[in-house]
Amino acid sequence: MLYKFLQDQSIQNRPMKLIYQYIYQNGSVSRADIIHHTKLNRGKVARSLKELLDKDYIEVEGQGDSEGGRPPALYQINPRVSYIIGIQMTRWETKIGLFDLMLNKINEKSIMMTPKHPPEIVIGEIKNTITGFMKTHHFTVNDMLGIGIGAIGPLDSQKGIILHSEPFLALSWENVPIVDHIKNEFPVLVKFDNAANTIVLGEYKNNQAYKNILNVTVGWTWGCGVILDGKLLKVESGDLSGYGHMVINMDGKKCFCGKRGCMTAYTSMYVILDRIKECSPTFYHEKLEGFSPVDQIHHIVVEQDVLTKEVILDSAKYIGVGVANLATVFHSELVLVNGPLINQYPGYFEEIIHHVSLNINDQTNIQFSKGNFQREPGVLGAAVQVLDSFINA
Repeated sequence: MLYKFLQDQSIQNRPMKLIYQYIYQNGSVSRADIIHHTKLNRGKVARSLKELLDKDYIEVEGQGDSEGGRPPALYQINPRVSYIIGIQMTRWETKIGLFDLMLNKINEKSIMMTPKHPPEIVIGEIKNTITGFMKTHHFTVNDMLGIGIGAIGPLDSQKGIILHSEPFLALSWENVPIVDHIKNEFPVLVKFDNAANTIVLGEYKNNQAYKNILNVTVGWTWGCGVILDGKLLKVESGDLSGYGHMVINMDGKKCFCGKRGCMTAYTSMYVILDRIKECSPTFYHEKLEGFSPVDQIHHIVVEQDVLTKEVILDSAKYIGVGVANLATVFHSELVLVNGPLINQYPGYFEEIIHHVSLNINDQTNIQFSKGNFQREPGVLGAAVQVLDSFINA
């Protein structure tokens, strides 16, 4: 099985593994290409290619251009010899995706998160979904390369634990060893990281012309993922909340962290809802109070309440300041701004970018774009982390 082959660190397996990784990273390569780039001798390459073909790990894709003799065979990986599961867990939704080895999405399922979705229910549905994928697409756990999970923090990525329940609607998400739960059912590699990181990895996969990418997600909290020189900027603790507690006004509003003037104190959905309640109480009590997060956002977008619009667009200037600061620090070439309201509320993204332009030193080499929030890049990014553990290790 591919999983064991790629995990095998023995000296005997290294040449064949090196050849497989080269084929994966370059695709449609000839035997001469492999010999030239891996520096392995002709006989070892020939034997390794035969074994990889016999195991269905690679396949002949076609023939290259002839240089006077027989056209050379071109090799590529077999994308359906193994599968990857990507999972993204947010406040309002858990999404599970099935991918082949080329990261083409084969299937997906969403689980809406409500106050009636404690860990045992959600984890049970995740397990059932993966089992369903296996039955539908006719593969077993031995054909699974791994499972990637991106979850909103705070979390302990090393121990595989979701630490606190505050970001979730159900209150029992406290010290949940989610990786152990998944591995007990599916004994494969499980990668676990903050959703901000998996989101930016998914965005990077879709925007590989850029080597410095900043992805900012503004919802109930702030999440930031950073690609710097083509590599994910890792925070080993898994706690990325510090970005949201960047101070933009020393004498500003008090944040729940105890400081004054944090980004979160001006821009989180909690703050926006509190301000709507204060400025437009009738709208708040009729359309927002007691509704699920998805319904709250839907009502805000559809109803277009005048006072609510003022509240939302006012928060844009603070997001703009924060994004400008981060883009400057990380020399970002592509800045993606994500979030349920940012993606759906008319004029919100444009207002944010206007305030970025007012507060950034030089934006001539920066591309700004809405992130693919609705397409959940974090599911793809979670799968990327699994694949990178084997191919780019």
